[in-house]
Amino acid sequence: MSELRRHKRKPLDVEFRCRDDAGLGQLQFGSGDVSAGGAFLRSDLLLEQGDRLWLEFGLPGRDRPIRAEARVVWVRRFPGERQDGGMGIEFLGMTDEDRRALSEFTEG
Repeated sequence: MSELRRHKRKPLDVEFRCRDDAGLGQLQFGSGDVSAGGAFLRSDLLLEQGDRLWLEFGLPGRDRPIRAEARVVWVRRFPGERQDGGMGIEFLGMTDEDRRALSEFTEG
């Protein structure tokens, strides 16, 4: 599957704080990896494919969090051995500064 990816992925173990499309409540997910195009969020609480999120997460060595709009592109409901349950998300929008910081982190 890695040959189908457009962006280099890098392991990242931080907390993602998310709001849903309605802006109600706040969800927290752990991350497994991140790229300039998206991330894998580890969780037992799974959203549906196509759901939109507004999220915030930190990067090592950066004071300000990354803020982005994203959508769920796939869900792993039944993880196999040595797999985490969770969701793949695609970043739909973020500031140019945040996108540069994320690209520098994943390429570094």
